[in-house]
Amino acid sequence: MMTRLFSRLTLVTLLLSPMTLAQDDLASWEQAYNQVLASDEQRALAMLQDRYNALSPSIEKLYVSSKIHGFMILRGQPYHGNQIPHQEEYSRLEQTFISALNSEEHLKFGAAKQGYLTLLRHAMETNNLNGKILFEYHLCRSLNRQGQFHKAALYCSSLNTHLDDSRHSTLPKYLALRVIANNQEYLGNYQSALKAYQEYLAIIPSHVDPSGVYNDASLLLKNLGNLPLAKEYANIALKLRSDSKSELLLAQTHHSMGDILLSAQDYESAIHHFEQSRRTLVKYNHVYGLTYALLGLGKANIALQSYDVGNAFLLEALENASIQGNDQIRGDIYLTLSEAYQKQSMHIRAEDFANNALSLADAIGSAPLKGDALKSLSNIAEAQKQYQRALQYHQAYVTAEISKRDKQHQSAYLALGTAQREYIQQLQQSDLMEKNEQLADELNEYKSLFHIFAFGCAALIGLLIFSSYSRKRALNVAELDAVTGAKNRASTIRDIKLLPKISDSRLKHLVILLDLDDFKQINDLYGHPTGDKALRKVAEAIKSQCTARDLFGRLGGEEFVVVMTKVDELDVADRVEQLHNSISTAYFQSESRQKLNVTASMAYLATSKPLSDFDELYSILDQALYQVKQTGKNRTIDAFNEPIYLESSAYAPVQT
Repeated sequence: MMTRLFSRLTLVTLLLSPMTLAQDDLASWEQAYNQVLASDEQRALAMLQDRYNALSPSIEKLYVSSKIHGFMILRGQPYHGNQIPHQEEYSRLEQTFISALNSEEHLKFGAAKQGYLTLLRHAMETNNLNGKILFEYHLCRSLNRQGQFHKAALYCSSLNTHLDDSRHSTLPKYLALRVIANNQEYLGNYQSALKAYQEYLAIIPSHVDPSGVYNDASLLLKNLGNLPLAKEYANIALKLRSDSKSELLLAQTHHSMGDILLSAQDYESAIHHFEQSRRTLVKYNHVYGLTYALLGLGKANIALQSYDVGNAFLLEALENASIQGNDQIRGDIYLTLSEAYQKQSMHIRAEDFANNALSLADAIGSAPLKGDALKSLSNIAEAQKQYQRALQYHQAYVTAEISKRDKQHQSAYLALGTAQREYIQQLQQSDLMEKNEQLADELNEYKSLFHIFAFGCAALIGLLIFSSYSRKRALNVAELDAVTGAKNRASTIRDIKLLPKISDSRLKHLVILLDLDDFKQINDLYGHPTGDKALRKVAEAIKSQCTARDLFGRLGGEEFVVVMTKVDELDVADRVEQLHNSISTAYFQSESRQKLNVTASMAYLATSKPLSDFDELYSILDQALYQVKQTGKNRTIDAFNEPIYLESSAYAPVQT
């Protein structure tokens, strides 16, 4: 683990020194390099080395060094950077950077993150904007690769902010936009991802190979359900990459095509493309990509009922994923294994893998994985004629599915248009209703075994199926947080996104994200019953500042969101301050009758625009709130009018 800190003064001199070549010529050099690379690899490598040698110690020199690393790795050759005489400080920087790149290549993500954070922390200390952009880019990309998408979002968002601040970024902006779009897509923010891809396409230089964008867009289209267009884009990427000399990039697109064909239930063709990808990845010992190829082969073979073959692929993939610490793919593998054993009527093993997926979902806070695991457990219990458990799992699944759909797919519905959105929702509701009807019939058959539970089940099923009014009423109750009486996360975000544009330019939607300060201490010192009292008292204080048309929801834990509608722009600051004071002066008693209160940190913004893009607004507010929490707490911040930057603590070394 790296412990040595470079001299701040030396680093300032190093990174801010003039470059031998003007920065403005970087774009034209990149164009010339890419044109040569397409026809003569040896000349292209010579161009990289000449550029590197001509540059003074700088961020650009580090960037060119990383390009040399990428050139060598794609051709199966190791690269460990340079030791430059009389440039010891720069050499240490480069060694840190190349070592991090090599660690990532060998799936040692912790060591890679350690190196990137060390470099980023120094870029922060020296206020080197190009350094921040370069190393935030690598953190965003690396954490995306590891499946830690929410952690990646922290750096992707900060990267986006710094790109806006930079007039001439050493790192090409289109590269940064691609990893930002990837992260937004992984998080289900499809509308934001589409915008980022559109901006990418608008600025990508003509000499840059566009196959990566076609590959990424094909997967986004698959997620949106447009399989024909997804296949068309993947075929374009295959054609472009077949004509190139990068086997690894071609393997990536073979995997993408396999994934699309898997969704289209063309399993034989999917196996062909997954196998093409696997062969290349084995050749280059590319374990990260190989894990996904093995998962694809496992899924396709299971679908064709080749269970022994499929299970062997899946177990090998699981071993690789465990080594990498990639929780997202581990969850997918668990569910696929559960499905495989369920199809073979091996219910105990199926349940074990589904429970593994559920535990993992809780550990990493993945709503999609949790919903899928609960659905699998419901199906397993039903197959074992354990109908009471099946219904319980299914009820939990319905709640998780509503939350997942609202959190991850609302942007996709907006992009697809109102008609298609309603059609998808009808299909989902129909599927859930059909499932409840089936469970109702089976419960009636076995009611003698479950007579104590029968009345509750019948009442619930009656609410869900036979009475539209009662169903709406039950859903309204289910949308409330049990402790505070506020709306829960899913229903709050759904209702916020429905708020329209305010036509009067003087009036605003005032959106406030707040987090209670040091709330864990209340639970630790006084117990959870007192913690619940605190939450209820805070909720009362918030409601006292809201009108009937305002929205108030609990997003989870001690985080809340408030939307005050039609607020005069001159009153925005006063309304925020009143809410802030109302919370801090809301006293409650502990179980031992001790008088207590809590404070809150708040981030807010005011806009007259519709709030359909709340996912993007939430990201802005969340970054602002993080900044407040890191710099004193019990404060408010205007997320639109104050620049949001990560504090240096966000770049602290990884603790090992």
